[in-house]
Parts: sequence; structure tokens; C-alpha cells
Amino acid sequence: MSARFSSYWLVKKIRGHLLPFIALLINWSIVTGCFPTEFKQAIIRPLLKSGLDASEMKSYRHVSNLSFISKLFEKVVQDRLQAFLDSNDLMPCTQSAYRKYHSMETAIAKVYDDLLLAADNGQVSALCLLDPTAAFDTVDHELF
Repeated sequence: MSARFSSYWLVKKIRGHLLPFIALLINWSIVTGCFPTEFKQAIIRPLLKSGLDASEMKSYRHVSNLSFISKLFEKVVQDRLQAFLDSNDLMPCTQSAYRKYHSMETAIAKVYDDLLLAADNGQVSALCLLDPTAAFDTVDHELF
């Protein structure tokens, strides 16, 4: 087990004592609009894309791992923002990203339903699909 995770048992055991301080830090950060610089740091690890040549830089995707506090802060802000948007009807009902009980499947089901309704009404439809992940394979890694 790495040194980074070896103290997890201790954090888990004293979480009841830590939570008030973590809540205070997050609330203070939200009220002041200031996020501590220390929490903005991430460990970036290159992960090999499946089936690609490990000797080429373009075969890797970069994944950044933030600290526990950073991820917790992100979750709290997202939950509060989502609650505000939902309570004020500011999100379109067809919005699937970043919503509970919504996923790519719900978005696909909506598009499929719209296509069927258009066909039932005798309308012509066109669907254009784009895979933005392929755009990252065109980055010239020699520049970095």
C-alpha cells in the first residue's frame, strides 16, 4: 500500500472530529469566494489508451487526481448550485449532464423519441454525431 493511502484508516476513524473543520473550511471558501491554493494542486498521471503503442506520447491520456478536500469541495458546490438551479427552474428539462437520475442514456432516449415523433408526423430528420475524443489524438505532443 502506498504512503498516500496508508493513513486512510486514521482519517476514517476520526472523521467525526474532522467534519466540523472541513465544513467550516468549505463554507468559508464559498462565502469569501477564495479557494486555497494548496487545494488547486493535482497529481497528473499518464494512462495508456487501450490497444495503443506505449512508446508514443499520443497513446496516453492525462488524468489529474485532486486531493480529497478538493473533490469534496467540488461536490458540495455542485450540489448547492444544482439545488439553486432546480429550485428556480433555471435548468432545461432536457439537460442531462450534471443532473441526478440523468445520463447519456436519457439524452439518447430523448433524441430517439424526438426522431420517432418527427417520423410519425411525416417530417424529415437529420442527425449529426460528433466524437470529440478523437480531437485529442490530433494534438502534436512534440511541442510539449
